[in-house]
Amino acid sequence: MKLALVSLAAILAAPIAVAQGNLELSGGYSQFDEDGAEFGALTGRGTYFFNRYFGAEGEVSIGIDDADVGPATVELEQSFGAFGVLRAPVTERFELFGRAGYAASEFSAAVPGLGSATADVDGLAYGVGGKLFLTERLGVRLDASRYEGDDSEADVFTIGGVVKF
Repeated sequence: MKLALVSLAAILAAPIAVAQGNLELSGGYSQFDEDGAEFGALTGRGTYFFNRYFGAEGEVSIGIDDADVGPATVELEQSFGAFGVLRAPVTERFELFGRAGYAASEFSAAVPGLGSATADVDGLAYGVGGKLFLTERLGVRLDASRYEGDDSEADVFTIGGVVKF
């Protein structure tokens, strides 16, 4: 619930960030690898930069590709994250970044004839990536992140587009 409120606050603050030119929105495909099960998701992110190097990022992912684990069908229901971002501009159109924060992901599993269950991976999340801007405002983003929970972990790889405002 806290992450949903943070995401809502970020969306409401977006018009102010656009006016200042410090906002990036990105969307793409994420591959979650959670204890050997692989899930596909659509991921949206909003990043606000306070200065040239430091920003805050909100993230939402919705599962679109289920995994078969034995007789069970497992799927990512949703994932929310909030991160601090540190970027390192390499050239005018290429930058590397690191991020660290908190993510909460919910998975569900169903076994025909036996029922279903849900599991959460909530905790520390961190990762690295890069962005290549093909124009002044449009680019490509690649990143890899690690989500760590009490009982399990997930590696997340994302590719997508990014727009600067």
